[in-house]
Amino acid sequence: MSLPLDRLFPSGDEDLLLQRAEAKLVVACMRRLGITYRPPEPHHTDPAAARDGLYGLVEHDQAQRLGYHAAPGGDPAEDKGPPPPEETAVALTGTRFEAGGPEPAGGRIPEGGCLGEANRRLAEGAPPIGETLLYDMALQAGHQAERDPRVQAGFRAWSTCMAGKGFAYADPWQANDDPRWSTDRPSGVERRTAVADVACKDSTGLVTIWQAAMVEHQRRTIASRSADIERYEQAKSARLANGRQILATM
Repeated sequence: MSLPLDRLFPSGDEDLLLQRAEAKLVVACMRRLGITYRPPEPHHTDPAAARDGLYGLVEHDQAQRLGYHAAPGGDPAEDKGPPPPEETAVALTGTRFEAGGPEPAGGRIPEGGCLGEANRRLAEGAPPIGETLLYDMALQAGHQAERDPRVQAGFRAWSTCMAGKGFAYADPWQANDDPRWSTDRPSGVERRTAVADVACKDSTGLVTIWQAAMVEHQRRTIASRSADIERYEQAKSARLANGRQILATM
C-alpha cells in the first residue's frame, strides 16, 4: 500500500549512511573536547514504517490477541539505555540544564553541541528546509483524505456496521482512542471491539477507499508544493554526498 510521498524519504540504506557519517563527526568533535564517546549503533529503518497505523487497526490476528494495545517488545533500536553523564550530555547538545532553565553551554563547545556541529557539516551546500517537511505534508494530506466525501461515506458505513455488532463509534479513531483501553492489558471487550473494527473495515472496503483518497491527496499536496519538494530533494542529495565524503575520508 505504497503512497506518493514514500519515494521522497531516504531509503533504509541512505538513512544508515547518514547515521554512520553523523556518528563519525560526533566522535571526532567529542574527542576534540577531551571526551571519549561511543555513539549508539546505527539501526536500519524501514521508510514504510511511517505508514504503520495510518488507517487504524487492520490486522485480524492483532485485534484478537491485543485489541488496540501495541505488540510487546517494540523496536530494540528504540530501547534507551542510562542517560549519559552530564559532561557528555552538555557536549552533545551544547545546552546546560540549570535551575533557571536550559542555557547555551558556550566555551569550547560548538553551538548546538557536537550533534549540532555534525548536522551543519552534513547540510553544507544544502538549501534550508524544514526538518519535518515530509511529515507535515503527509499530515496535511491525511487530514484532507479524512475529510474527503468518499472517506466520510466510508466512515458512516463502518459506523453502521459497528452499531450492528453492538458498538457505537462515529469513526475508527473513536474506537482506536477509547479511554477504556488505557490499561496494562487488553480487556475482553477491547478485543471484541477491535475484532469488530477490523471486520467492518473489511466488509465496507473502508481501507481501500481511504488508501485511494490518501494517494490522491498526497499527489495534490506534492503538486501544490513543488518548490518545497525541489529544495528537499536538493538538500537530501547534498546530505548524502557529504555523508559519503565523510565516510571515505574520516
